[in-house]
Amino acid sequence: MTHTDLVTRAASWLRNSLHCGVVLTEPVAAFECPDAIGWVNGRTILVECKASRSDFYADLRKPQRHPSSKGAMGNWRFYLAPDGVVDPERMPDGWGLYVVRGRSVLHSFGQEYRNAVEGPFGSNEISERRILISALRKAQALERSRATMNVCDTC
Repeated sequence: MTHTDLVTRAASWLRNSLHCGVVLTEPVAAFECPDAIGWVNGRTILVECKASRSDFYADLRKPQRHPSSKGAMGNWRFYLAPDGVVDPERMPDGWGLYVVRGRSVLHSFGQEYRNAVEGPFGSNEISERRILISALRKAQALERSRATMNVCDTC
Protein backbone atom coordinates (compact mmCIF):
# COMPACT_ATOMS: atom_id res chain seq x y z
CA MET A 1 0.00 0.00 0.00
CA THR A 2 1.48 3.35 -1.06
CA HIS A 3 1.41 6.63 0.82
CA THR A 4 -1.06 7.98 -1.75
CA ASP A 5 -3.34 4.96 -1.17
CA LEU A 6 -3.23 5.65 2.58
CA VAL A 7 -4.03 9.35 2.16
CA THR A 8 -7.02 8.46 -0.03
CA ARG A 9 -8.15 5.93 2.58
CA ALA A 10 -7.68 8.47 5.38
CA ALA A 11 -9.87 11.03 3.58
CA SER A 12 -12.59 8.46 3.00
CA TRP A 13 -12.41 7.29 6.63
CA LEU A 14 -12.66 10.87 7.93
CA ARG A 15 -15.68 11.61 5.69
CA ASN A 16 -17.60 8.37 5.96
CA SER A 17 -16.74 6.82 9.33
CA LEU A 18 -15.94 9.88 11.44
CA HIS A 19 -18.50 12.13 9.67
CA CYS A 20 -16.19 15.08 9.02
CA GLY A 21 -18.00 17.76 7.03
CA VAL A 22 -14.74 19.16 5.65
CA VAL A 23 -11.71 17.04 4.78
CA LEU A 24 -8.46 18.25 3.22
CA THR A 25 -5.57 16.10 2.08
CA GLU A 26 -1.96 17.22 2.08
CA PRO A 27 -2.72 20.91 2.56
CA VAL A 28 0.26 23.22 2.77
CA ALA A 29 0.63 25.10 6.04
CA ALA A 30 3.40 27.21 7.49
CA PHE A 31 4.25 24.93 10.38
CA GLU A 32 2.79 21.52 9.64
CA CYS A 33 1.48 19.83 6.49
CA PRO A 34 -0.82 17.01 7.57
CA ASP A 35 -1.57 14.08 5.30
CA ALA A 36 -5.27 14.47 6.06
CA ILE A 37 -7.26 16.70 8.36
CA GLY A 38 -10.98 16.84 8.97
CA TRP A 39 -13.41 19.01 10.89
CA VAL A 40 -16.39 17.67 12.81
CA ASN A 41 -18.44 19.34 15.56
CA GLY A 42 -15.90 22.14 15.91
CA ARG A 43 -13.01 19.72 16.43
CA THR A 44 -10.15 18.73 14.18
CA ILE A 45 -8.86 15.25 13.44
CA LEU A 46 -5.34 15.00 12.07
CA VAL A 47 -4.18 11.83 10.31
CA GLU A 48 -0.56 11.08 9.47
CA CYS A 49 -0.22 8.23 6.97
CA LYS A 50 2.81 5.96 7.19
CA ALA A 51 3.57 3.44 4.48
CA SER A 52 6.94 2.44 5.91
CA ARG A 53 8.62 2.13 9.30
CA SER A 54 11.37 4.55 8.22
CA ASP A 55 8.72 7.18 7.39
CA PHE A 56 7.21 6.67 10.85
CA TYR A 57 10.60 7.13 12.57
CA ALA A 58 11.27 10.26 10.49
CA ASP A 59 7.88 11.64 11.54
CA LEU A 60 8.78 11.20 15.21
CA ARG A 61 11.65 13.67 14.75
CA LYS A 62 9.29 16.50 13.75
CA PRO A 63 9.07 19.26 16.37
CA GLN A 64 5.26 18.98 16.37
CA ARG A 65 5.49 15.48 17.86
CA HIS A 66 7.12 16.69 21.07
CA PRO A 67 4.77 17.18 24.04
CA SER A 68 5.90 20.78 24.55
CA SER A 69 5.04 21.79 20.97
CA LYS A 70 2.43 24.52 20.67
CA GLY A 71 2.29 24.30 16.89
CA ALA A 72 0.70 20.91 16.36
CA MET A 73 -2.71 20.66 14.71
CA GLY A 74 -5.57 18.37 15.61
CA ASN A 75 -7.69 17.93 18.72
CA TRP A 76 -7.40 14.25 17.84
CA ARG A 77 -4.21 12.89 16.25
CA PHE A 78 -3.84 9.53 14.60
CA TYR A 79 -1.45 7.47 12.55
CA LEU A 80 -2.89 5.38 9.74
CA ALA A 81 -0.70 2.59 8.41
CA PRO A 82 -0.75 -0.98 7.16
CA ASP A 83 -0.63 -3.49 9.99
CA GLY A 84 2.88 -3.86 11.46
CA VAL A 85 4.38 -0.62 10.11
CA VAL A 86 4.03 1.61 13.18
CA ASP A 87 5.71 0.60 16.43
CA PRO A 88 3.05 1.35 19.10
CA GLU A 89 5.67 1.68 21.82
CA ARG A 90 7.29 4.62 19.99
CA MET A 91 4.11 6.62 19.36
CA PRO A 92 3.81 10.12 20.85
CA ASP A 93 1.65 10.41 23.97
CA GLY A 94 -2.04 10.90 23.27
CA TRP A 95 -1.90 9.66 19.67
CA GLY A 96 -3.93 6.75 18.36
CA LEU A 97 -3.04 4.15 15.77
CA TYR A 98 -5.47 2.89 13.17
CA VAL A 99 -4.46 0.18 10.73
CA VAL A 100 -5.70 -0.78 7.29
CA ARG A 101 -6.75 -4.40 7.03
CA GLY A 102 -8.29 -5.22 3.69
CA ARG A 103 -11.12 -2.73 3.19
CA SER A 104 -11.35 -1.83 6.88
CA VAL A 105 -9.74 0.82 9.05
CA LEU A 106 -9.44 -0.56 12.58
CA HIS A 107 -8.29 0.90 15.88
CA SER A 108 -5.08 -0.80 16.94
CA PHE A 109 -3.44 1.15 19.77
CA GLY A 110 -3.61 4.32 21.87
CA GLN A 111 -6.40 6.87 21.66
CA GLU A 112 -9.60 5.82 19.96
CA TYR A 113 -11.81 8.48 18.43
CA ARG A 114 -14.94 9.28 20.41
CA ASN A 115 -17.17 11.84 18.75
CA ALA A 116 -18.90 13.04 21.91
CA VAL A 117 -15.67 13.64 23.83
CA GLU A 118 -13.22 16.53 23.56
CA GLY A 119 -9.95 15.42 22.03
CA PRO A 120 -6.83 14.94 24.13
CA PHE A 121 -5.06 17.92 22.53
CA GLY A 122 -5.44 21.63 22.23
CA SER A 123 -4.79 22.41 18.59
CA ASN A 124 -3.05 25.18 16.72
CA GLU A 125 -6.23 26.86 15.58
CA ILE A 126 -4.37 29.61 13.74
CA SER A 127 -2.63 27.06 11.48
CA GLU A 128 -5.89 25.19 10.99
CA ARG A 129 -7.64 28.43 10.03
CA ARG A 130 -4.85 29.24 7.57
CA ILE A 131 -5.31 25.85 5.91
CA LEU A 132 -9.06 26.46 5.54
CA ILE A 133 -8.52 29.95 4.15
CA SER A 134 -5.97 28.64 1.66
CA ALA A 135 -8.40 25.92 0.52
CA LEU A 136 -11.17 28.52 0.12
CA ARG A 137 -8.89 30.78 -1.91
CA LYS A 138 -8.06 27.91 -4.25
CA ALA A 139 -11.75 27.00 -4.60
CA GLN A 140 -12.65 30.64 -5.36
CA ALA A 141 -9.85 30.94 -7.92
CA LEU A 142 -11.07 27.77 -9.62
CA GLU A 143 -14.63 29.11 -9.60
CA ARG A 144 -13.50 32.44 -11.12
CA SER A 145 -11.48 30.64 -13.78
CA ARG A 146 -14.47 28.45 -14.71
CA ALA A 147 -16.73 31.53 -14.88
CA THR A 148 -14.22 33.22 -17.19
CA MET A 149 -14.07 30.15 -19.42
CA ASN A 150 -17.86 30.01 -19.62
CA VAL A 151 -18.01 33.66 -20.71
CA CYS A 152 -15.35 33.07 -23.37
CA ASP A 153 -17.09 29.94 -24.62
CA THR A 154 -20.16 31.98 -25.49
CA CYS A 155 -18.19 34.64 -27.43
